[in-house]
Amino acid sequence: MSNEEKQKIIDKYKKDINEAIEDLKTPGKRHKQIPNILTASRLLSPLAILPAAFSGNIGLTAGLAVGFGLTDLADGAIARKFELVSELGKDLDAVTDKVYVGTLLIASAFFNPILLCNLGLEGAIAGINIKQKLSGKETGSTMIGKYKTWAVFGLAALGLIAPQLGLSWLVNVLALGTAAMQGLTIGSYLTKYGKSDKMTQTPEVPTVVDHIIPDELKIPGATKTKTKNKRPVPVETDVTLEELRQMSEFLHQEQQNRRHHSEDKAKVFQKTDTNNNQ
Repeated sequence: MSNEEKQKIIDKYKKDINEAIEDLKTPGKRHKQIPNILTASRLLSPLAILPAAFSGNIGLTAGLAVGFGLTDLADGAIARKFELVSELGKDLDAVTDKVYVGTLLIASAFFNPILLCNLGLEGAIAGINIKQKLSGKETGSTMIGKYKTWAVFGLAALGLIAPQLGLSWLVNVLALGTAAMQGLTIGSYLTKYGKSDKMTQTPEVPTVVDHIIPDELKIPGATKTKTKNKRPVPVETDVTLEELRQMSEFLHQEQQNRRHHSEDKAKVFQKTDTNNNQ
């Protein structure tokens, strides 16, 4: 992707953000940004949840995690109900969800270090999506990705309360299972985005007709152009002698038709000139 295309994407986000700021400044339009405000509030989750977790206050950590989690449910519901869904909101939701779940995993890893593995895999998934988005292409979750998201949320939530309940062994087991799901999600995204890239590339495949029928006959008025270092592309074919004979007759008839057409045009022009001279 060229720097110019990247700059266009950045400029688009700047424009969307500026429009959102203008809505917040306008009394009659502030309500349009309520879903985005709820979504953006999750960007503050690390500043609240991590200090509580590192201080060892599990109750406060769990409470804050639930509070920020409710914003994830409310923003989408409000946006859909009042038709406030926007492209900025969708992208912002994806970013804040990654920040929020990463925060929960870090807080839970303070009590269960094995969750650092899940944190790293989640970072890899986010990197794949960011690269796809910066390439100017559409991103989207897969079915295994959706299940994985719920599994990671559940694992992170359980990791916060597991030490008090004596369930650290269960966290270790679920962490391995969730890691497997994260690995499958990475594979599904790479496959999905790889197919998307191939669909945008449609190389022309030469056919038997392309090698036999001249370009002048396929495109009226066209002329052949020679390209340096152009090598013929081998084409597998199963053409019978009868098919070659039919192609030869077609070419001969096409040439005859073109010759007659040229003669007819010449006669018309000659007749027109004669009439004009008279």
